[in-house]
Amino acid sequence: MKQLKLVLASAILFSLYVQGQNADYSVFQVSNSKSRKWIAFRDNDELLYKTISAEVFRLLDEREKKISGLHTQAEWEDYRKGLREKLFTSLDKFKKTPLNAQVTGIVKRKGLKIEKILFESHPGFYVTGCLFIPQKRQKPAPAVIYVSGHTSLSFRDNTYQRVILNLVKKGFIVFAIDPIGQGERLQYPDAKTGKSKIGGPTTEHSYAGAQTLLTGTSLSAYFIWDGVRAVDYLSTRKEVDMKRIGITGRSGGGTQTAMIAAYDDRILAAAPECYITNFRRLFQSIGPQDAEQNPWHAIEEGFDFPDYFHLRAPKPSLIVTTTLDFFSQQGARETFREAQLSYSAMGKPGNIKMIEDFGTHESTRNNREAVYAFFQRALNLQGDSADEDVQTFSQEELQVTRTGQVVTSLNSKTVFDLNKEYFSRDTVENPELRATVKKISGMEEGLKLKSVVFTGLIPGKKYNISKYFLENEKNELALPVWVVEPVKTPAKKIIVWLNPEGKEKVLEGSLLNKLIETGFTVISADMPGTGELFDPSFKGDGFVKNVPFNYTFGAQLAGKSIPGIIADNINLLMQFVSQINTDGNPVYAFAEKEMCSPLMHFTALKDPFSKIVFYRPLASNKTLIEEKFYDPKQAYYAVPGSLPFYDVDDLLSLIKKNTYLILDPVNASGSSLKGVRNDDSIIEFFRK
Repeated sequence: MKQLKLVLASAILFSLYVQGQNADYSVFQVSNSKSRKWIAFRDNDELLYKTISAEVFRLLDEREKKISGLHTQAEWEDYRKGLREKLFTSLDKFKKTPLNAQVTGIVKRKGLKIEKILFESHPGFYVTGCLFIPQKRQKPAPAVIYVSGHTSLSFRDNTYQRVILNLVKKGFIVFAIDPIGQGERLQYPDAKTGKSKIGGPTTEHSYAGAQTLLTGTSLSAYFIWDGVRAVDYLSTRKEVDMKRIGITGRSGGGTQTAMIAAYDDRILAAAPECYITNFRRLFQSIGPQDAEQNPWHAIEEGFDFPDYFHLRAPKPSLIVTTTLDFFSQQGARETFREAQLSYSAMGKPGNIKMIEDFGTHESTRNNREAVYAFFQRALNLQGDSADEDVQTFSQEELQVTRTGQVVTSLNSKTVFDLNKEYFSRDTVENPELRATVKKISGMEEGLKLKSVVFTGLIPGKKYNISKYFLENEKNELALPVWVVEPVKTPAKKIIVWLNPEGKEKVLEGSLLNKLIETGFTVISADMPGTGELFDPSFKGDGFVKNVPFNYTFGAQLAGKSIPGIIADNINLLMQFVSQINTDGNPVYAFAEKEMCSPLMHFTALKDPFSKIVFYRPLASNKTLIEEKFYDPKQAYYAVPGSLPFYDVDDLLSLIKKNTYLILDPVNASGSSLKGVRNDDSIIEFFRK
């Protein structure tokens, strides 16, 4: 018996080999000759990014028209008021609760004292930092908040200490705080190693940020609130002049500087370094990055980088840049030019400055000295702006907590905990549910089939594979499609089969042969981000376990979602199905794993299927915010902002009863809840 099974397995493999040895499965490769490609579609794997970017650029064009009509101070004031109300709405749920601040230790050195500070920005959510107090200073003295870039050491990194200690030498009090996921504030620490179980700072940010997006909040809101509470802490210190507060930081610290200063009016002077560009140049160059850099639906709400400064105008601001930074320098120049418009309208054109030095993504001496001089002028503390050599402190000397982590020392809450606490569900009645699903997911239903292009045939013994690509009226890149038809028995039914790894996955296992034998024509397509539309060169610091959350973050900026984009392409595919289904045969659907979510969204709005099987769908999106360690693939295929309004059960309620089968659902970690796939049960369901 064992020998017979081996013979049968060998026969199946040989059959697949014969079918594939003289054919290229690619829709865009019509033969084995490497010269016979569809040249115009060599970059077709960029479809997902280009779809997101197209919407981003459309929204930015609309914003530019609005900005061009602003001239007077009153017009700018109205613009800022509307923008603030939309951009910072997600912070409304945060309340100023007791800081419960404490000093956990003191370090003294000639010329300065360092107090190790601990406070709660939310109840039970601890922020660690060090207050650097110069011995010789004004009383009260100006203070600068220092926020760090993406390093696990946070402000303890020698590069950042150099800036901090130079400011202290010049008479500034400096309050350096650990950002979320850095320093002593890891969100996923390993108690044994002291390191993150997830990865570096940007990975921690993106992993936590994907969960906050599901509840309709960007991680940036939590970063901003930490900054607000840091200002609150400074207001408790008699040494600090609250009329002279500044903020600065480089890279990720530049991000925090720009956001916190735009939100908190108490910050007089802001100098973001190596971050400022604009969204158009960002999407043209490196693309959207990790979670906290992407405020909730910012671009959809009409926001761009210059607004960080419009919201502050006419307070003193310095844009600190380097010519070879991976954040586009052209974008920084364009942001500076636009920011001058609001500052000029408010009578203070000289209060917005920009410094540009030759360098990469780094802190140069010229830029550091420009920052010192800027704060000396803006915060009225005159002196020498030279950058001096300093003796930095060790990581241990600046450690605030007992273990070096707030979670293991104090059982601190994490963003995961807060996200669950702040989450609330709205009730959406069925008559409004379809419209809500469409709006939240960003589905357009607007892709119109323009042409169907045949590119080749792969003949076989049991079935033939016809290759096509679909063009749409927007002239976006093409959708690759296979039509798999029985060789002998004419098919009387059509099944649309979607797999998150692409159309070639239909060749694996026994289900395809069983469907062909039962009289089905199988139609499968590569959806954006899968199969031939998967871009192996796409990179970014929002990747978690190879899941490209950079796409998620970019899409949500424009009010879109990955499931919504895929659902729009399913709509395009179904127009093709309607064209070839001239006899009006029944149409079925089979979605596997993460592809269940887009198909559920599509079917909730349009339901052309006689029957549907959802194999291994996520049982509930809410479990993604209830389990701290979740499968990133599950979150990637969930719609940001959906949980307050609908979940999987709500989507299913919009599909005709008794027409769908949920088979082997999974939990947030991707583990099966019921069992393994039974191909015979799938065939039986479709036969009924």
